[in-house]
Formats: sequence, structure tokens, C-alpha cells
Amino acid sequence: MPFKSPRIVYGLPHDAYPQQDINAYTADLFKELSLKRSPVGVKLFFDRAEYDAVETPEVRGSLPYCVMVRLASEGKGCRSRLEHHKCDGGTTALALEKSTERIENGTEYYSYNLYATPAAARRHHSKIHSLHTELPLTYGLLVQPLDAFTIAPDIIILIVDPYQAMRLVQGYSYETGMKPEIDLGAMQGMCSECTAYPYLSGNMNVSVLCPSTRMLCGWEHSDMAAGIPFEQYRRIVSGVIATSGTCK
Repeated sequence: MPFKSPRIVYGLPHDAYPQQDINAYTADLFKELSLKRSPVGVKLFFDRAEYDAVETPEVRGSLPYCVMVRLASEGKGCRSRLEHHKCDGGTTALALEKSTERIENGTEYYSYNLYATPAAARRHHSKIHSLHTELPLTYGLLVQPLDAFTIAPDIIILIVDPYQAMRLVQGYSYETGMKPEIDLGAMQGMCSECTAYPYLSGNMNVSVLCPSTRMLCGWEHSDMAAGIPFEQYRRIVSGVIATSGTCK
């Protein structure tokens, strides 16, 4: 870390969370894309005091992370810690706990009968983006409807169909002409592809989800998801609105 002097002001103070502004963008996006589910915000906490300061109740019992996202898309938010999570794919991807040898060597993936050999399973797992490999452990999560946030979320998750996903990609590219760098493997769709990867990369990502979340959450066959870093949200929504006339 560089030396930090108490006599020097470093940059400008952080702005307060623009809740009213964000909710207006969300209302525009909801109307433009005819979304069926509420956008979901996800906040990671590394500090217990900051986590405890949030008024949203902790989840009762334990649930997979993707089920928490589904419930939030229906208006039911929650806070959660490691003890509230049931899926080790989610707990490692979100750095609520460290991984295990069985997960890292591909044995766990191979046991799902989705890969021809243990080596293929290990190769696939090695490409899964996971917060536990690069960051300190996460103390807890806040997963709730985006319009309920009074602090900035880290990631915004949208449940979309293929047409709506197309519109989001076009919105992403509208100002810069750059394509999003999509990470897609049909494994750990919600926890890695829609949360950990956007968090680590700063890129919007589109996911076709995975067998686990489709079984646990009962998503429709046409359902997909998009994970958007919070700092990109307004730009992408503006792009979606700007391309409305040519994308009916």
C-alpha cells in the first residue's frame, strides 16, 4: 500500500447512495423490457459490524444462494452467513468458506456425471471464477430486491429471457461498441457466473444458469440471468433505453 498522510485529502468523498435515481432507472428498465421479476441486489460484507448494521432480517434455517436470489426476485430479501447456506458451490464462489481438495481436484464435479473423465471435470472447474481464490473470506451477504437498497450493492442480478438478455448486451455495447466478455459454462450459474465473475472482472455477464439452480429454483426453460456490476448499471440501462426504437 502507498503511504497515506493524514494531512492530504485523497480524491473526493464518496457520494451517498443515489437510491431514488437507481430506482428510477430500474422502473425504466422494468417497463422497457417487461421484466417478470424484480432486479436483485447483492452486497458482500467483510466486516461483522457493517453486516450487523443492516436491518434486513437473517434468513431462517439454511438455503442455497440461488434460492435466496429467487426469493429476492419475488420481493423477499434476507441477510445470510455461512451457516445459512446449503450449497458448497455457492459458499466457495462467494468466499464464505475455503474450498476443499475434493472440489479443487474435480472429484465433486465428476460425481455429477456431467463430464466424461475426472480430468475433464477438473479442467472445467479450474475455469470457474470463485472469490475464495482471490479475496479474504466474506462474513455475510445481503440479497434483496434492488429497490430496497439504501447502500450500494456490489452486483445486480436480472432474471431474463433470451430477448431481454439480447437487449442488455446491446445496452452494454451502446456507448463504447465493446462486447461484454461473457463467461459461460452452465455450472454454478448464479453464484459464479452471475455474482463472482462480475464482481472480479467488472464485466456484465449473461448466464444460461446450471442444472442445480434450475432444479432448486424451478426456473422456466426460457429463463436466463444477467449479473451486472453496480457501477455499470446506469450506463447499461441508458443503452437499453437508447436502443429501444430499433429492437422491438
